[in-house]
This record gives sequence, C-alpha cells and structure tokens, in this order.
Amino acid sequence: MNTNRLGLQKKLLKKAKKRKTNQKIFFKNFWKLLLCTTLTTLTLAFLTTLFHPVIVFGLTLDEILEKSKSDPDFAWDMYLSYISQLSPNVSASESKKIEQVGRIINAKRKLKELDFAVKEDIEGLIKFLKTNSIKTTLKYYILEIFREETLAEYLNNNVSHNLDVLLLTNILTIDVKDYVESVLNVISQDDKAKKHFLDTVLKRLEKKDVFVNAIFEELYQRYSNAEKETRNRILELYKDFKTYRYSDARFEKILNKTSKTWYKFWHSFMEFSSRLARFADNFVFVTIVLVVMTTIILFSIPFVRYKIFHVLGLKKLAALTYRKIVDKDPLNEDKRLTLAQLYEEAGMFEEAMNEYNFLKRIKLE
Repeated sequence: MNTNRLGLQKKLLKKAKKRKTNQKIFFKNFWKLLLCTTLTTLTLAFLTTLFHPVIVFGLTLDEILEKSKSDPDFAWDMYLSYISQLSPNVSASESKKIEQVGRIINAKRKLKELDFAVKEDIEGLIKFLKTNSIKTTLKYYILEIFREETLAEYLNNNVSHNLDVLLLTNILTIDVKDYVESVLNVISQDDKAKKHFLDTVLKRLEKKDVFVNAIFEELYQRYSNAEKETRNRILELYKDFKTYRYSDARFEKILNKTSKTWYKFWHSFMEFSSRLARFADNFVFVTIVLVVMTTIILFSIPFVRYKIFHVLGLKKLAALTYRKIVDKDPLNEDKRLTLAQLYEEAGMFEEAMNEYNFLKRIKLE
C-alpha cells in the first residue's frame, strides 16, 4: 500500500516538473517570437521610410530638389518614389513641374563630379567658364540645372560691377551685343576692370569677334558726337584694344590724321573758337565783346586816341598824345603847328612857345 502511494507521488512530481519545463520553453519561445516580430516591424518601417518618404513624411518636390544639392543619386530615388505614388488626376501645371524637377536631378547626376552643378552655384559656374570650354552636351545639362532665364537675369544684374559674368553668354542664346554699352561704361571709368576685361574675359568669350566689332561701332558713334576731351579718351581706349591686336579701319584713319602737324594746328584753333563760342550765349554778349575788342584795337593807334581825347575835350591828353605822333615825324611843319595849337588850347603856353620857335628855325634854315 505504501509502495503504491510512493509510486503515485513520484509520477505526480514528475508530471509537475515536466509541466514547469514546458511552461518555461513556451515563454522563452514567446519572447523570441515577440522580439522577432518587433524587429521585423521596425525593419519594414525603416525601409518604408527609406524608399517611400512621400508616404511617411509627405515630401514635396522642393524638398527633393534641396536634397539633390547634396546627393543627386539619393534625390533621384526619392523622385522615383514620389512619382510612383502620384494620383492619376495630376494637373497639367503640376505634371510640367514634376517633369522639370526630373530633368534637373537627372542633369545633376550626369554632372555630379562638378560641384557647382550639384550645388547650383552660379559663381562657381562662372569660375569654371574662365578656364574651360563648354561642349554642346555639357551646355545642355547646365541649362537644365540653372535655366536660361535665371542666368540671363543674373547677368543683367551683375555685369555693371563684375565683367566675369559676361562669360555666361558662352552658354546662353542671348545676343552678346546687348551688353556692349554696359561693358564700355565700366572699362571707360575703371582701369583695373579694363585690364581684367582685355586680359581674361575677352579672351574666353566664344563670340569675341562679334563683341569687339560691336564695341568699335559704339565707340565710333560716341567719338563722332563728342568734344575733344572725350574724343581723346575714346582714342586712348581704342589704343588699349589695339595693344591686344584688335583694330578698326575707321579709328586707324583717325589716328593717322591726328598725327599730322596741320591737323594739330587746325584742331587747336577750332578748340579755341569753340571755347569762345561757349561764352557767347547771346547776341548782347557778343556785341559787347566786339565793341570792347574794337575799342582796344583802335585805342592802341595814337592818332585815333588823340581824336578821341580831343572830341571828349581832354585837351591836355590830346596834346600829349599828338606829341607822340610828331616825335615820329619831327620835321613835318604841319604837325608841329597843330601840336603848338593844341598846347595853347590846353593852357601849356611854354610848350606852345617852344613849338613856334622850332618852326621859325626850320623856316630860317
């Protein structure tokens, strides 16, 4: 009896022990399964975030473009994910913008070795143009990234203080001659800018000959309508271009003519005349000047001066002035007699007597 009870107890203990062991295994497997499920869920969430950001965070095209400035390839993946989730009812304007963004990012992927292209740095582009020629394919990708209207606006806003921006015309379809006047205004006033333009910028322009010819045309028009001082400055500017082996037949003709002596004399005379003309703003002034000049000239003649004094009743001054006339012809009796009479009229009796005595001696001789 005791033996049976003991055996039953052992069986119960064994079953209880086995049950505890099974429970431990169950809970252990349960936590493993829970951990695996959690990790799997987190992994899927991460991958969804990575490859479908538009769904998780609602990214915009502007945000994708901003990402392209640091990693074009990753931005391209974001772009593909974006368009894969698009609604079929996208508007025409939105569709056009999406297509444009795609072209920009694709162009950046093609030019990802060029830092200025990835970052959309226009200043960096200009530095690149100063040392590199642009092929057709490269030009196409650059225009996709920067857009022609953006570069043209940058050129217009900066050409007056930075002539390097003129190199943007190498990739733009605009007419380089449109910038002749702006460039001339800068190099005419700033010698440092002029040297930089001739040394660096002009040499890198693809349409160099067209631009130089347009500059000479504008310079000649200014020269034709300018005064001497301005003309001289224009000729000096032309000589600077000539130093770099750019020449114009019209200016060469002018230089040859201005080197002749007769031209220098004539030009000096014309300059003097023009200065006088500037003072003669009205008829009254001209008349006054002519009267004054005529009076000065006439007054320098002794006989005229004598007549003026005599008419004005200035008898003493008339006699003294006539004395100078007699001194030039001392043996002329008529002049001596007139002088004696003038002395009498002026009350200079001693001088008059001397003249009468001199006339008597002439007659006695």
